[in-house]
Amino acid sequence: MDSRTVRSLDVQASDTARVANGIEDLYNDNLDVIVIRRAFVPEPLAAVGAKLDRDDVNPGWARPNEKMPVEDIQLLGTDTPATPTFQAPRGASLDAYLESAARHQAEADGVFQPGFDVTREFQDVLGRCAGGRPVGVATNSDGRAFVPYTIRRLVDGKQIGIHHDYHYPLALYKDLAPTLDTTTLVSFVVTLGAPQAGGELFVYAAGPATPDVPKLPNGFQYDLEAIEKRYHFAKFEMEVGDLFLLASGRCLHRVGKISGPRARVTMGGFLALDKARERVVFWS
Repeated sequence: MDSRTVRSLDVQASDTARVANGIEDLYNDNLDVIVIRRAFVPEPLAAVGAKLDRDDVNPGWARPNEKMPVEDIQLLGTDTPATPTFQAPRGASLDAYLESAARHQAEADGVFQPGFDVTREFQDVLGRCAGGRPVGVATNSDGRAFVPYTIRRLVDGKQIGIHHDYHYPLALYKDLAPTLDTTTLVSFVVTLGAPQAGGELFVYAAGPATPDVPKLPNGFQYDLEAIEKRYHFAKFEMEVGDLFLLASGRCLHRVGKISGPRARVTMGGFLALDKARERVVFWS
């Protein structure tokens, strides 16, 4: 087995001083994962998670991976994610993404109680890991805002396969990427509803820059079985209110298959340092 290990730090919300410069530590390859337990007060989030975990009411879910049933994630806040999907393997156009951001963000905001500003809450919690840098939502060169966060639901039998999130070469980043430090990309995710079983985050000590990472015969998909034999990996289980930050542009990762009647409901997105490393921007 390769000698490199997954490096993580697991802290309580009351002890975030230990990760005060955590985003830069993720960038500098000092850490791969940061977990902040109870980063958000769990009870209000649990109520939202329960409200969204219903099949008889559709708050506006998009299903960009419907063509691949086992990865059929439900998405609220946009129908045009800032990632490759089975619907659009090379990502959407910039205009399609930004138009979707303007149309659909109210659907995600509307599931929370009045007065609970999710974007502001993320600015606060991410700011605790930003080393004193200001934190704000990414905007395009023409001033149009990116989606600040999305809500995702994975139901029984669904998963997110092994992948990494180095998305900067996609067309929709043509204006944003030149303003960022593209050394890596960081994911941030908080749990709204935890499944009965499954839904764990698996992170691997290998990524797109690792030589000769095993792939399946098609040359595109990673060979999970071979990777788990060759590289160290770690499993992280999340409860409602817990937040993780992951160097997802550097580390292969996946979400375990959901089992049981309760879905995995989360919200979050991506963040990056700007090119001068003077501020943090986030989007989804």
